[in-house]
Amino acid sequence: MTNINQISEQPELPLICIYKNRGIEIINDETIKFFNKASAYSLIQENDDSEMYSSDMKILTLEQKADKFKNTKWNRFLAKTIYNPSFDVNLNWKQIGTYNLTDLKAEIKNCIDKDDDILTQFVDADFFKHKIEESSDFTHLIDNLNKYRFEIKDEESIWKENEEWNNKK
Repeated sequence: MTNINQISEQPELPLICIYKNRGIEIINDETIKFFNKASAYSLIQENDDSEMYSSDMKILTLEQKADKFKNTKWNRFLAKTIYNPSFDVNLNWKQIGTYNLTDLKAEIKNCIDKDDDILTQFVDADFFKHKIEESSDFTHLIDNLNKYRFEIKDEESIWKENEEWNNKK
């Protein structure tokens, strides 16, 4: 890993986001807009549970800051109990390291191993890990994540492909 660097602008999308080595999300032009607002409760959380992987081999974190929210004892109490408003936030990107494709594939396969039928609701875990492993670059990895988990277009063909792969084993 390299040193921590503040990045002045949003990195090129898409990004692969891994949450606590359990969940995976693809951050793209459509989903990035959901990061522009945050609840008071999420603003008082001090630990970031995600790492984002970019196509240029950087590992990033994202910090949300709201000018209109003050992190006081009173506001923390309200956010945790009865009043949890949302705020427009500024996004502060930080590079926390670099990675190689093999490391990212291992992180994704680890998430699949820990999965509770969220990532693997359309395909078997072994088949999905095989598809991740055969990804030759970041773009191919995104394509396989989308095809087998996030942007399911034809469930029947995916099930058939999964079944054929299982029969070859």
